[in-house]
Amino acid sequence: MRRRLSAIIAAGVAAILALGCGTTAAADTNPDGGKGGKGLCAPGVPVGPEGEKFYDPPSPLPEGEHGDLIWARRVDAPDGARACRILYLSKLQNGTPVAVSGIVAWPDAPAPGNGRNVVAWAHGTVGGARMCSPSAVPNPAVDLLNYYSYESPFGIDVGVPALTEFLDSGNVVVATDYQGLGTPGVHQYTVAVTETNNTLDSVRAARQITDTHANRKTAVLGWSQGGGAALFIGQNYRSYTPEIDLVGVAALAPAANLGPDFEGLVLPGPTSPTSPSHNAALRINVYRGFLAAYPELRAEDVLQPAGLDALEGLDVQCIEHFADVIQENVGNAGQLDTLFKPLSEVPAAWHQRFRENTAGLAPSLVPILVMQGTADTVINPNSTTEYVRRACTFDQPVQYTKYEGATHLTIPIVAQQQYLSWIADRFAGRPAPSNC
Repeated sequence: MRRRLSAIIAAGVAAILALGCGTTAAADTNPDGGKGGKGLCAPGVPVGPEGEKFYDPPSPLPEGEHGDLIWARRVDAPDGARACRILYLSKLQNGTPVAVSGIVAWPDAPAPGNGRNVVAWAHGTVGGARMCSPSAVPNPAVDLLNYYSYESPFGIDVGVPALTEFLDSGNVVVATDYQGLGTPGVHQYTVAVTETNNTLDSVRAARQITDTHANRKTAVLGWSQGGGAALFIGQNYRSYTPEIDLVGVAALAPAANLGPDFEGLVLPGPTSPTSPSHNAALRINVYRGFLAAYPELRAEDVLQPAGLDALEGLDVQCIEHFADVIQENVGNAGQLDTLFKPLSEVPAAWHQRFRENTAGLAPSLVPILVMQGTADTVINPNSTTEYVRRACTFDQPVQYTKYEGATHLTIPIVAQQQYLSWIADRFAGRPAPSNC
């Protein structure tokens, strides 16, 4: 999940549209024949089309296992590294095969004899439209470039926090876009199985590029939406990707408490003048993702007519744009309640799905690190604390750090040294700390 801003930046939209949002039918052949030439990612890797057509997968999808590469294309990388956009096979929560995009980066140097460890990044909320794909900007393999920074020309967050540090430490870094962002289909936002499948399959895809020398040892770092995905990966990775040696999951302000949150059972957290509209945008995004994943659910059971109209905005808008539209149309007039049916009227079928997508109701199989800002107006710190209490009832070590005054925006920055050290220690096999 993410935050709100006053207006989406037009230059960023243009840059994303230039590379990321094809809606036409895909060509069913690889234009470079997989033999090399312009855009070659690595020897033996099929070269995908240029521009927006990169995100239109072959139709029908190629046969293969989840995590198999479809194609890739080289992009600029930090000094001393190489990077590629990738398109690979994955699965929705119901087992339907889909194509998913992302990026992979690795050191451009001889690999150690035991190969390179893998850090999988699961990004936060960017929106629902195909154009909101983080990999679709001209140079996606960069350190996290936040939408709220003056340096960003983009309408979404782009890049991976501490990317250069992870690469300098000798790791492979892979970052999924998730299904429906870049590639066709409605993004199944906060649907845990779909998000975890997409993230785990990005690791498989990275390992298929032999030049990465990626080994089986993997850590997952996620933020907000992706923080929730990371925590679910800790619970279920063995059943989906048993070959991966997952050493730990680290979650920044994770979206991990949907069940209690949507029952109205959590104490209120920090707010700002615009956070109610932004959180309304996130709530509609959750409903949209669940409607895509669970056909028995009905939009009319959770949204009033104004909310049904707003729902269509997520087909074409990224989250900050969408939040601004809600602010202008209903937030400024104090009419946010016209969007939603009261939570007390939401049918049990919806609440059952929210509970299924609540982390910490099953044990993690690996150590956990959770980092939360106390001034976060997007992910309620009280919700994160509830998740940690559940996780602490099981056997795996859980380290929970609250950063005083940190916001949803700043937590990836202020917590950077902690997650870098924690992940390095897990790769080194050191005992994981716990403060349960």
